[in-house]
Amino acid sequence: MAASAAPVIFSHANPLALVAHGRNISDAQIRACAATGGVVCISGVSAFLGSAAPNAADVARHAAYVAALVGVAHVGLGLDIGFSEPGLDDRPPGRFDPGYWWPAAAGYGAALGGIRYTPVQAWGQILLALQAEGFSAADAALVMGGNMRRVAAQVWG
Repeated sequence: MAASAAPVIFSHANPLALVAHGRNISDAQIRACAATGGVVCISGVSAFLGSAAPNAADVARHAAYVAALVGVAHVGLGLDIGFSEPGLDDRPPGRFDPGYWWPAAAGYGAALGGIRYTPVQAWGQILLALQAEGFSAADAALVMGGNMRRVAAQVWG
């Protein structure tokens, strides 16, 4: 991040201080991202949020942590969608080794089968959940996409 001349993002990352998972990022990484003018986008994955049934309030809690640490200008959303569709296989082509993509040493292990995603139906509640965490309507709008729009404009013009 120190080598970047443009803002950088963590597209799907949550604070390690809230949930000890190998995919989550440290406060130092969050600060380094913010120092570039970048954005940490909160993931909606259960294991990263520390919730077996993730919801809008879980996402908002992680967003509030990042905002308190580095400011609301550096928080966004990086929600995932998990689904199963007959005939659709989103695995990489060829020989596929799940242990390579989701190593047990990073906190996946047997829990990989228990991964849940913040349901799409809950996404409409995130704005209110952010406001319940103390975000103003304007700040919540930044988290909901305004910050990523700013970074995209800075990076892509």
